[in-house]
Amino acid sequence: MIKRLEVDGVPAVLGPASGPTHAGLVFRVGTADEPLARRGLTRLVEHLVTDGLGTDGRQLGATGAEHTFFHMHGTPTEVAEFLTGVCGALRNPPAARLATVRQLVQGTPPDRDPLPMWRHGARGFGVPSYPEWALPGITEDDVREWIARYFTRENAALWVAGEEIPEGLVLNLPSGERRPAPTVTTELPVTPAFFSRAGGTIAWDTVVRREARAAVFATVLERRMMNDLRRRDGISYQPHTEYVPRADGTARIIAVADALPEKQEAALGGLIDVLAAMRAGQIDPDEVATVVKLTCEGLRDSESRGARLPGQAFNLLSGREVQTLEEALAEVRAVTAEDVTEVAAAAYDAGLLMTPPGSSADWAGYTAAPEMSEAALPGRVHRGRKDRGLRLISGDEGISVTGYGQVASVRWDECALLLAWPDGGRWMIGLDAVTARIEPTLYRGADRVVREIDARIPARLRIDMPPRDRVAIPQPEAPHREPRLAAWRARWGPYFALLFFGPFVLLGLGTLVWLLAESVIERRFEGEAVLGAVGLTAMFGWLCLDSVVELRRRWAVRWMLRRE
Repeated sequence: MIKRLEVDGVPAVLGPASGPTHAGLVFRVGTADEPLARRGLTRLVEHLVTDGLGTDGRQLGATGAEHTFFHMHGTPTEVAEFLTGVCGALRNPPAARLATVRQLVQGTPPDRDPLPMWRHGARGFGVPSYPEWALPGITEDDVREWIARYFTRENAALWVAGEEIPEGLVLNLPSGERRPAPTVTTELPVTPAFFSRAGGTIAWDTVVRREARAAVFATVLERRMMNDLRRRDGISYQPHTEYVPRADGTARIIAVADALPEKQEAALGGLIDVLAAMRAGQIDPDEVATVVKLTCEGLRDSESRGARLPGQAFNLLSGREVQTLEEALAEVRAVTAEDVTEVAAAAYDAGLLMTPPGSSADWAGYTAAPEMSEAALPGRVHRGRKDRGLRLISGDEGISVTGYGQVASVRWDECALLLAWPDGGRWMIGLDAVTARIEPTLYRGADRVVREIDARIPARLRIDMPPRDRVAIPQPEAPHREPRLAAWRARWGPYFALLFFGPFVLLGLGTLVWLLAESVIERRFEGEAVLGAVGLTAMFGWLCLDSVVELRRRWAVRWMLRRE
């Protein structure tokens, strides 16, 4: 039975657990709260305050999108000492260790998920997609200001898995205020949408209401992916999903299918098929019942180990009440196949798909996510030094870089970050994640633009980068146009294959029939000619068959979508 308590003004949850005592202190702050120009600040604070508080692996600090927590398992005395030490370090950060800890943090960069940037832009939940460029320039004052704003008594919650609150635990935190959930923004004008990115995975995410049936849907989706993509087709080794609840009452669901380069197109098609089928209601009630049963068993096991306590502490910070095991079980047991179908439809409609390079998903009803700005801003034009098709435009509204159908515009008042190199290079990243790359080496008179940028962009948004190698500085080149054969092939390749190779198949079949008929009539068998006709038919027939399979998959998806 989980109890609601208060320790030194911090709301807490206490529950029994098998095994040693474990406890955690969580704060409502994460990477989604950081401006891009301070990316990495929360993780630096997390490592700084735990520096020297234990190295035996039983202590854990972690920074997520919305929460940062400190966890310890051991004897009650050890737990009390660790969490008390964390609070002491937050009140008086070990500034002398800042440089050393910064180097350690820089040496262990976090994994970066590209999907949030495409959905949310360069702010809020999109910030985790970016590197921690700010780390080298973060000062002691930055650390103290961030702690004073977010690591306070009113913005914290405690969980303890054990018989009682450990004796000697003192949460001597500075006073502050509860911070609301990060604002959710979107840069996707239309969904479902897709974008292409290099890598060994196909990925999809969506945002839905936070509820038990959404969590069940995520598990059903994973089982379906495992069955279709791994066991049946053998194109993905470890397809999986993740359900991530958010403080604002929504939840993010991620689906990932790893694949070898030669299997990535098949994995993309397979994932699209699974999502479309579930959206169309092709969900087995027995499968849902199995997931519901397994989920309930998992909840009971988590309750016995105290593993439900962290989630309850997180809920306190978002204004939710503590949920008993019975209440959680009742919500899960009430989920039906019809509920999962409804979630599947909402999830599909809000989906964002990451495809392999050069691949498209427009044939399945997905819209390409914006890669550039809609239009260039007005202003003074600087032409390319050798390639006069390039344009750098500077005006009262902002900066634009254009060339060969590509437009990158960043307004002065919507700049999330300015990266500045000693050689004069300037990269302006807009709140919509569009990056305008200003390279003085490429444009006539660009030094003037660099001075304007430096004068207009506030210092708090600027990060000075280390010198670049000469080979990394772009140099003027003669005009050239990037081929787009990969994208064209992904969309029109199957039709072209049928139109081009189809006649050869017919020719081969006709020749084979003629040779066989001649052998019957004239009682003469032309073995080499027959084998040649068979080879011709088989070779071009295989190419046509591959195209037919791909087109059947596309038409099946479209049919399911129309039926909705």
